[in-house]
Amino acid sequence: MDVKQYRMIQYGAGATGKFALRSILTHPQLELIGLGVHSDARVGVDAGAICRMPLTGVLASNDLPALLDLKADCVLFMPWDPYAGDVSDPTTHSGQLFETLCRFLESGKNVIASAPNSLVYAPHLGAFTMDRLEAACRNGGASFLYGGISPGFASDRLVLALTQCSARIDTIHVREIMNYANYGDRDTIMGLYGFGMEAGAFDPSGILESFQRGLGGSVAMIADALKVSLDRIQMEFDHALSPHNVEIAAGLVRKGTIAAEVIRAKGIVGGEPRIVAEHVTRIDDNAAPDWPQFGGDGKEGYQIEVRGAPAMKVDFELGAFGRNPMADAGWAVGGHLTNSVIGLCEAEQGVRTFMDLPLALAAHRMTV
Repeated sequence: MDVKQYRMIQYGAGATGKFALRSILTHPQLELIGLGVHSDARVGVDAGAICRMPLTGVLASNDLPALLDLKADCVLFMPWDPYAGDVSDPTTHSGQLFETLCRFLESGKNVIASAPNSLVYAPHLGAFTMDRLEAACRNGGASFLYGGISPGFASDRLVLALTQCSARIDTIHVREIMNYANYGDRDTIMGLYGFGMEAGAFDPSGILESFQRGLGGSVAMIADALKVSLDRIQMEFDHALSPHNVEIAAGLVRKGTIAAEVIRAKGIVGGEPRIVAEHVTRIDDNAAPDWPQFGGDGKEGYQIEVRGAPAMKVDFELGAFGRNPMADAGWAVGGHLTNSVIGLCEAEQGVRTFMDLPLALAAHRMTV
C-alpha cells in the first residue's frame, strides 16, 4: 500500500531548526525539497550536513523567491525570533518575518510556524493579524498553524488535553521553570531579559509586551477553548538578584544584579485570577531559592495545576533520564511541528488551532 508523501520546505535551521530538520528526514511520509537559511556560511551546505545526517542533495539557500517558487505541501517556518514583537509593524524583526510567512501562504504552501513567537494564538493579536493571515491563506488555498513547546504546547495544548477529564475547573496554573545559563545569545539574555543588569537600570516593559503576546496568547487560547470570558489579561514581572558573581554563556553576571525573573500572565475572571501562566527563569539555580523549583539536580520543565474536580498536578520534565534539557526542548519543538504536518495539510484552509485539528500523533516514531 502506497503511503502519501508530503513535500517539505524548512525555513530556518538554527539551534532549534536543526532538530526539526532531522525530524523531517527521519519521517517516511515527509520529503525535504528546500531549505532556507539566513547565515551566508550555510548557503550551499547540504541539509544533512547541517543536522548531522547523511547527505540529502538538498542545499541550503537564502534565495527566498526560489523557495517561494518550489512546489511544496508545507513549510516549517522556524527563523530566529526571541522578541515576540508586534507583527503588525513592518519595521520590526517580527513584522518582517510575518510578511515572509504570509508570502509562503500566498504561494500555496501550508505553514507550520514556531516564529514569530507572537503568533502562538493569532486571534489574541486582533483583527489586523487575523485578517492578514486569513487573506494569505485564502489567496494561496493554504492553512496556518503555530506550534512549539512553550508557548505552543506545554502552556496551552497540554493543559487543554488535561481538561478533558474535568467536570469542574476552579483555577488553572501552568509554569515553565528553566535555567538560561547556557543560552549564548547576549542580546536576548542581557538585553531583552536584562540578566546581569542593575535592577534600577532595567525597564521590564519590553519583555512584558513580548510575553503579553506569547504567554498571554496561551491564556487567551485556554479561555476560548473552555468558553470562558476574560475580564482582561494582567501582566506581572518580578526579579531576584544574584548572590555572587556567575559566568554564563552570554557573559558575566555580577553579584547584586538580576539573576532570576518571573513573568506572569493572569487571566482575570470576575476580578480573580483563574487562568495563570508564568515563566520562571534563572541563570543560576541558587538565585531566588524561595521561588518555584522544578526539582533538584538542575531539573527543568513545566508544571500544570488544575484545581477542581478532579484536582490534577502534572510535572513535564525536559531532559529526563539524564538527557540534556535544552536539547530535549529542541527535539520537542521539531517533533511537534513535523508530527503536525499531515493534519494541517489535510485540514480546511485558513488559520487553524489545536481546537480544530486532530491530535498530532507520533506516527512512525517508535524505534525498531
